[in-house]
Amino acid sequence: MFKVIGIIKRPLGMDFDAFKTWWLTEHAPKVKQWPGLVKYTINLCTTPDQPFDGVAEVWFETRAAMDAVFDTPQGQYARAGATATASSLVILLSEEHPIVT
Repeated sequence: MFKVIGIIKRPLGMDFDAFKTWWLTEHAPKVKQWPGLVKYTINLCTTPDQPFDGVAEVWFETRAAMDAVFDTPQGQYARAGATATASSLVILLSEEHPIVT
């Protein structure tokens, strides 16, 4: 599997619960429309005092599908929304190597 992994910190001044609501109800529906999407998970932190507020994993069968997603209108729309809402954002394009399944 190939994954886009996004690590996000909410903007300064945004409440932790408001950020979680934004991610689950506004941003997630945009990502769910990505072509080639196989699986999508959002991992939210349990406390607001951590360096980041959560990590998302978006799974693809092929590297080509993962590499191409940000060239699509759906990929550009979701990325723009995340960039505009996050105070800090890390995007990793990765290949999964399962160790324990």
